[in-house]
Amino acid sequence: MAMKILVPLDLSDSETSTKVLNAAVDQAAHANADMVFMTVVPNMVTGIDYRYAIRGEMGGSQDYDLKAIVQNALDHLNQFVAEHIKKGQDVETIARHGTVYEQILDVADDIGADQIVIGAHRPQLADYLLGPNTARVVRHAKCSVNVVRL
Repeated sequence: MAMKILVPLDLSDSETSTKVLNAAVDQAAHANADMVFMTVVPNMVTGIDYRYAIRGEMGGSQDYDLKAIVQNALDHLNQFVAEHIKKGQDVETIARHGTVYEQILDVADDIGADQIVIGAHRPQLADYLLGPNTARVVRHAKCSVNVVRL
């Protein structure tokens, strides 16, 4: 049975996602592993259009089509992955909606991941060791977690 590596990517941070993806590709090559890339559309405040919320602006519409938003995220993920991996390399992509760390852990369980490769931003005063999502994934994952320090 082939090893499975789950690679959660934050598509709003292209630089970080590229580093995490490259680290996962290297790891998968050494382990002859299958890769599953995922992204999560975080929960949104009702009444705020997600495009405005991402930019930190208030306003927007009250109505949004969650399925379309998740599909848009999946399309973006597919494009991002295609730009950064070798042509013909077989990978799977998944987009979910919800609390980021919960969705990562759920997908890891669903696919039977042997390892998660996830990024951690540079430490800052408010976030000294790991971001809250990365820290929760590290604490609660049932498989190994490789944290790529950025």
